[in-house]
Amino acid sequence: MFRRLVHRLHAFGSDRRGNVLLLFGLTIIPTMLAIGAAVDYSRALNVKQRLGAALDAAALAVGGATGLTEQQLKDKAQAYFEANYPEAELGTPGELSVSVNDFKVTMSATANVGTTLMHLAGMSDMAVGANVEVTKKTRKIEVVMVLDNTGSMKNGGKIGALKTAATQLVDTLFDGEMVSSDLMMGLVPFAAAVNIGSEHLNSGWIDTQAESSIAAEDFSPGTNVLTLYNEISNRSWNGCVRARRAPFDTLDTAPAVASPDTLWVPYFAPDEPDVYGNYANRYASDGDYEGAHYDYDARQRYTGKYEDLSVNHINRGPNYNCRMPAVTPMINKKSDLISAIDDMVATGSTVIPAGLAWGWRLISPTEPFTEGGSSSDEGIVKAIVLLTDGKNSVAGGLKNNHNNSRYSAYGYARSGHLGMTNGNNATSTLNAKTTTLCNNIKAQNIRLYTITFKLNDGGTKNLMRNCASKSSMYYDAASNTNLQTVFEDIAKGLSELRISK
Repeated sequence: MFRRLVHRLHAFGSDRRGNVLLLFGLTIIPTMLAIGAAVDYSRALNVKQRLGAALDAAALAVGGATGLTEQQLKDKAQAYFEANYPEAELGTPGELSVSVNDFKVTMSATANVGTTLMHLAGMSDMAVGANVEVTKKTRKIEVVMVLDNTGSMKNGGKIGALKTAATQLVDTLFDGEMVSSDLMMGLVPFAAAVNIGSEHLNSGWIDTQAESSIAAEDFSPGTNVLTLYNEISNRSWNGCVRARRAPFDTLDTAPAVASPDTLWVPYFAPDEPDVYGNYANRYASDGDYEGAHYDYDARQRYTGKYEDLSVNHINRGPNYNCRMPAVTPMINKKSDLISAIDDMVATGSTVIPAGLAWGWRLISPTEPFTEGGSSSDEGIVKAIVLLTDGKNSVAGGLKNNHNNSRYSAYGYARSGHLGMTNGNNATSTLNAKTTTLCNNIKAQNIRLYTITFKLNDGGTKNLMRNCASKSSMYYDAASNTNLQTVFEDIAKGLSELRISK
């Protein structure tokens, strides 16, 4: 019996079956604390991220403000912070710390986060902090608006809505200033061509000697259209130009007198044959000269009809399809820009690449306009805002006459600059040129915003969507009211300052 008792005592001492429960009892508290720490740490990270986002919004709002006292800046920052971190959010933020000087805005804030299981270890809450630094006005902004001024913009109050929205964009970017030290803006109204300003006739950019390969393509060889303007008593060259011969029409190559095809030919829409009726650009008598009575091309090319001519038609003449105001090169004076916007008129057909090319030339530092900074300068934000309410089209009601199109920056379709001379693929050729320009512009680190305005054409919407720098920079404005919202969104995006820390 004694030996059995000793054996059982020895077996009890070596039995491990109860250790699991004992060990679990010893480790349950630190295990629960570890789980609680992980949960509370995750909650703290969430609060830190929301805190940082609220600080970013407040700092950006204050960083872009001008003309406010230090207390007004702090009040503005507090309002934006509270709007982006409402009381219902997790965590209780403390006082916002704001420091503002001429170069940067620094903000910091902390928030207390109540713990879940960590209070078992005596920690009832956790303090989470975040800070942000916004560099003020470190980058200048250059913006060119390329805006559709075609005849369809008369419909439904579109031209008025465009003026209102474009003016709001200017107001927002100038932010209360009349003359800006860090903002340059330009304007390109476009239709079938672009008016670059008649004051540039002797700038060296214009083919005044008719040496370009397209200079006399609509008349007899050797004809200088400037001479024809001089013969007309009540019309003069208004500043409209032809598109350069490809590939220069989609390039920013600087003009050079030694290379005439890099110069711009003055725009002159010929008087078209009387037989085409009132829908044609008829503004002079063809004359009944020998051998040309039934030769419509010869009658159109005949230059004698311009001698001592007085054009009696308001909408016709050598400036036909290009009667909008001249471009406004980039300037920093708000009132001049608003005046230029107010002067826009709706007339003519749609040639998007003509407008877009000149938008690029206005924002580029190379001739013909040199107001733009270098595209490689990280201190400059460059952007073009392109709006159209219609698809590329030059056909109109003249597709079946010998010209096969209306006159535009690319001349007549019969001249071959728009693909097949019959004009059947003019729109697809202009679309391809638009795409090439968009790609060339984006390659120069220029932000490209595109807008279709009350447009039902899916092909043009896709064209503009693909032209934008990214999908979020394409807008389809379905109404006049919506257009203003679009311009406000673009202005906000351009106004935002870079977060430096």
